[in-house]
Amino acid sequence: MKLFDLREIRAFDLSKAAVERLIKVFPGYPVRESTLEEAAGSDIVCTLTPARGPFVKKEWIMPGAHINAIGADAPGKEELEPSVLKGAVVVVDDLEQSRTSGEINVPVNKGLFSMKEVYGTLGEIISGKKPGRTDDKAITVFDSTGVAVEDIAVAKVIYEKAKQRGGCPSMNLIE
Repeated sequence: MKLFDLREIRAFDLSKAAVERLIKVFPGYPVRESTLEEAAGSDIVCTLTPARGPFVKKEWIMPGAHINAIGADAPGKEELEPSVLKGAVVVVDDLEQSRTSGEINVPVNKGLFSMKEVYGTLGEIISGKKPGRTDDKAITVFDSTGVAVEDIAVAKVIYEKAKQRGGCPSMNLIE
């Protein structure tokens, strides 16, 4: 099942060498080096940093964008300006874990965002208890702190699909 048409991957890193390595690792994909603002202006934005202060600005985010906020995984870490969260549909993997160590932890502790503003959990959406995206123009944010049971479940699905398709070169490392 194809979910979107991947035409361009905009990569930004403080280290130019890191972006160059990424491009070399994925030669079959349209990865290009970009500015932070260009990367944040993508349809799908993934933040994967150890930042302790927001660097993704609300004005850079396009209507309808989806943000995977992955880097804020400990108290005091944050990557997004709190205003990004205020105007978004925020989904977390675990409410308590996100409150204490996810992207929302700093804005919640500063009173700039409340737990009542969290739309729901990934589990609620996957199970159908809450609908996923209902507005093509809404900004959605997934605050991922990493829940081991979810990671294991996803890894199992990927592994099984890879086996069904004949595997991949790196599969012999785990069999």
